[in-house]
Amino acid sequence: MRTNRRAMLFALESQYNDGSTTPEAATDALLMRSITVTPLSGSDIERNFIRPYYGNSPKAPGEKHVQAEIEFELSPSGTVGTAPAWGKVLRSCGWSEVIEEGVSVTYSMVSSDEDSGVFFAHVDGTLHKGRGAHGSAQFTLNAESMPVLKVTLYALISPVTKAELPTVDLTNWVDGLAINTANTEVLQVFGAASPFSEFSFDQAGDVKQRKVVGANDIAITGRSPSGSFTIDDPGVETVNFFEKSQNAETGALKLVHGKEAGSIIEFNMPSIGIESPSYADGDGVQMLSMNYAPQPVDGDDEVTIVLK
Repeated sequence: MRTNRRAMLFALESQYNDGSTTPEAATDALLMRSITVTPLSGSDIERNFIRPYYGNSPKAPGEKHVQAEIEFELSPSGTVGTAPAWGKVLRSCGWSEVIEEGVSVTYSMVSSDEDSGVFFAHVDGTLHKGRGAHGSAQFTLNAESMPVLKVTLYALISPVTKAELPTVDLTNWVDGLAINTANTEVLQVFGAASPFSEFSFDQAGDVKQRKVVGANDIAITGRSPSGSFTIDDPGVETVNFFEKSQNAETGALKLVHGKEAGSIIEFNMPSIGIESPSYADGDGVQMLSMNYAPQPVDGDDEVTIVLK
């Protein structure tokens, strides 16, 4: 068996854990950079017997779930108003999808009625099925690299079975664009145009298996989004990030990757707070690194991702 012979199929359920959704190799295959499957994630139950001799007590099996960490290139759809191939996976992480045909596709985080999915993770001859899957997403856009979307999925387990690797169709996955000056706009932070070397955003969704008898599901119960970036130091006369951090001021952040129609991916955060900027060196140029936390303005609007 080979560790690089893996495949994963993913489809959205019509309703949570509907028991009938089956992803298809011809339409639902994921083009991944990496995949890590944890077949039995969770804990066992301690029994703790008292006996007149030393030694371990036997354990009872607790509720378990299957976990998959997958990573993609954050690629565009290639067509304005068409959802990207990774869109349905993001929807299972608690994001809504709004399509304006011929105009744009917009993703926003939601606080209820999240979509759920089913995945079939093939590990060279072994099939792990996950039902009722929910997850959390992380985005990384660093200079001189490919933009990356990493998703951690949690799902109800099914029996592990033997299965041949599927023959997948990956033609709906468009090539991603490298992060560089030709493809990427400078970062807009607090109204200032800021050349950047690193940018990340972590949805930090609170996803857990509910250990309630008769309600053993995977639930999204909250989120605490955050991220970080490293920019050229603009000087305090342009933007005094130290003062803004100390005064707990908030401001807007915007990042646009891609410059041609059908290839543009835009991150918008209307209100972020920053934490204790620190100095960094970038090839002899002084830079500032700082963490940030997006905040909602009217609710479920702290971050939007727009493809256009």
